[in-house]
Amino acid sequence: MITQYLLPDSAETAQAELAGGAALIAGGTLALPRGIEADRVVGLARAGLDGIERSGGRTTIGATATLAAVAKVGGALGEAAAEIGGPALRNMATVGGNLFAGAPYGDLGVVLLALGAEADGLPLDEMWAAPPPLVRAVSFDDAPAVYVRWARRAANSPAVVSVAVSGGRVALGGVAPHPVRSPAAEAHLDDPARAGSEAAAAVDPPTDALASSWYRKRMTEVFVRRALEESHAI
Repeated sequence: MITQYLLPDSAETAQAELAGGAALIAGGTLALPRGIEADRVVGLARAGLDGIERSGGRTTIGATATLAAVAKVGGALGEAAAEIGGPALRNMATVGGNLFAGAPYGDLGVVLLALGAEADGLPLDEMWAAPPPLVRAVSFDDAPAVYVRWARRAANSPAVVSVAVSGGRVALGGVAPHPVRSPAAEAHLDDPARAGSEAAAAVDPPTDALASSWYRKRMTEVFVRRALEESHAI
């Protein structure tokens, strides 16, 4: 049972509370439905982590920036944010929360991974391998990117498979617990058809209520090919 709800006014204070065993909450769209077992909860609404800055060809987005705010950034990242849930959810859900949403959610991470983004200076794949107690911001060099997804419905539905391409990096969503790079696809960037088939052969997606593993592999092949074809047209 939650007995204390803390609203620190800085990231440093929030970090200290988390070190003391408190649970973390931002937008709450993930934590509340799943349930919170801790008796002390740290909210980040007043911690000053919601900024979005562009400077010198690099973008930095605070961990508590909402998906609605990120949707206005434009480009592939804005497109991905706009595809997640409905308006009410996007007005509450945060970048930091989406990074840890896990498959089949978390499409922001797919685009950010393709962009070579870092979370507080740590590459995203390293961050997912050893999650820190608090992420303050993600940053990435501004670059063209392509994002495509396949979902059962046009809106408000998690992606069965999603793909992002930027700067020679190909990132996949829906095929692992968190977004992953596809070295198999990256080895054949100039041949979208082969890249798609090699990417599909290299993954072992889960089967869940959205899709079977076989179907996800098939859609990986299709959408890696489409993403690379689109990237070549940029």
